Amino acid sequence: MDPVRMEVIYRATQQIARELALNMLRTGYSSIIKESQDFTFSIFDREGRMVAQGYPQPLHMGAISAQVQEVLRLYGEAMAPGDAFIVNHPYRACQNHATDVTVIAPVFCDGERIALIGNTAHKPDFGGKVPGTNAPDATEVFQEGLLLPPLRLYSQGRLHEDLRTIIMSNTRTPEVTWGDIEAQAKTNFYGLKKLDELLSVYGKEEVSACWLGWMDIAEEELRKHIRSIPDGTYGPCEDFLDDDGIDPHKSYRIAATLRVRQDELFFDLEASEEARGPINLRPCVMRSLIPCIVVAVLCPELPVNEGISRPIHVTFPPEGTILNPRYPAPVNMYVRPSQMTASVIQMALALALPGRVPAPDSGAGGSVSIAGFDARLNRWFSLYEIYCGGAGARPNQDGPSALNSLVVNVMNTPVEAVETEFPIRIKRYELFEGSGGAGRLRGGDGMRRDWEILAEEAFVNLRSDRFKHSAPGLDRALSARPSSAALNPGTQGEQALPSKVTGLKLKGGDVFRIQYGGGGGRGSPLERDPESVLQDVWNGYLSAQTAREVYGVAVEGWPPALNLEETRRLRARLARS
Repeated sequence: MDPVRMEVIYRATQQIARELALNMLRTGYSSIIKESQDFTFSIFDREGRMVAQGYPQPLHMGAISAQVQEVLRLYGEAMAPGDAFIVNHPYRACQNHATDVTVIAPVFCDGERIALIGNTAHKPDFGGKVPGTNAPDATEVFQEGLLLPPLRLYSQGRLHEDLRTIIMSNTRTPEVTWGDIEAQAKTNFYGLKKLDELLSVYGKEEVSACWLGWMDIAEEELRKHIRSIPDGTYGPCEDFLDDDGIDPHKSYRIAATLRVRQDELFFDLEASEEARGPINLRPCVMRSLIPCIVVAVLCPELPVNEGISRPIHVTFPPEGTILNPRYPAPVNMYVRPSQMTASVIQMALALALPGRVPAPDSGAGGSVSIAGFDARLNRWFSLYEIYCGGAGARPNQDGPSALNSLVVNVMNTPVEAVETEFPIRIKRYELFEGSGGAGRLRGGDGMRRDWEILAEEAFVNLRSDRFKHSAPGLDRALSARPSSAALNPGTQGEQALPSKVTGLKLKGGDVFRIQYGGGGGRGSPLERDPESVLQDVWNGYLSAQTAREVYGVAVEGWPPALNLEETRRLRARLARS
């Protein structure tokens, strides 16, 4: 193909995917869509190979690809223009968890299926045993919400009203939930028109050839970067989940070993046995997540499509482990093992590429759901927030603070949005000072957030981690500070909470707090420039005490000033200890 036309067609396809994502952002009902942006749009070719993405959510990519393949298997020859399919089943179609709902629509040109459009979007409530659906103490997938195998939502443009009735009858927030699903379906239909415009200009043969060509380009470009990595075996590298929400005393191990062979990467994953609680993870999620991590390290400008997965091979542990659970094991906290897997993948890449890979982050992407009855509106409400932590120290810079991780890629929920839409007041939202791992380059700080309940009562679910095993540092750096949670902090009734809380009943006036830790540091803290430590104290990232005890830097008075002679003595003493 002419390279200019190939570039124009592919960039137009990418722009369509982005435009669909923006449309979803404007038409979604729930705060998790219109504020946090917990959704993904993807365009696939006729065989279900990913072509382009809008608002990419790495954790959705593998799942939506598997769902497109399952829809093609079940309905491929029976598809017609105007059809749309809905699915959220973790085992029948490899969804991440039941509160992620996918809608898929085929694209036809001259009576032939030429492409598919798919989107996945989180729902703040989709039934299940607790308000907010995702129960951290679930012991089987049936407790985790309404389960839909691939079903027709629309037939030739006509909505299946009986399916709509079933869905709305199985959620505590029917108007919001159905509003989001309708936004997904109608945005897909809008995408059909946009792709039809592209096909009318260039034709289906040229467009299809362009898409396949760009997959080949992505593959070859990634292979070229992989060739720069020395052949060898790196690892194993390991990280740990605090617990499974059932047994608070049992941690779970995840490990990865990287083998580099010319222009291909082989990741061998290890994991503890399958958990009773919902920290299990379906393998399809990691099939897309690991290539995204590799691309982010080696060539972040590379378009994300099917081609990037071809040089990367992943061996999963056997069935019956947390990275390969057996039906009907619960999976609603799949983000937690995803984060830890990303952490060990990063550490293995750091061994292969010294000085090029950030330290592990906080494992942010944990969630808080607060649900109850809103007397003002005479209906149930369900707030679902994904909170931020600190990023790991970068190769040449400190880690950013209050940032969601690579694998989650969502936004926080603005204070104004929470207080306008829900009977909740945000009393505090600030950095968790000094929570980033100390080092020559320090990890970014996490955040502290307090929610005050204004309704008569509400129920809280917390799905978190890193309370015991905080983000590790690289090259003699320190780990980050661990996360924590509390009820009514700073009062006589303050109560420390574990990392996983199910259906905690709060009354009006109660305050719920999460302090989420930072990212790991990089290099010895004693090698950090004293002037940088002084600026950290001045800017509130560190206390003078931490500067003295951890970094060996004497910062005195206010405004703070360096005592260089005392700093030399401190560092000499700490180096000997």
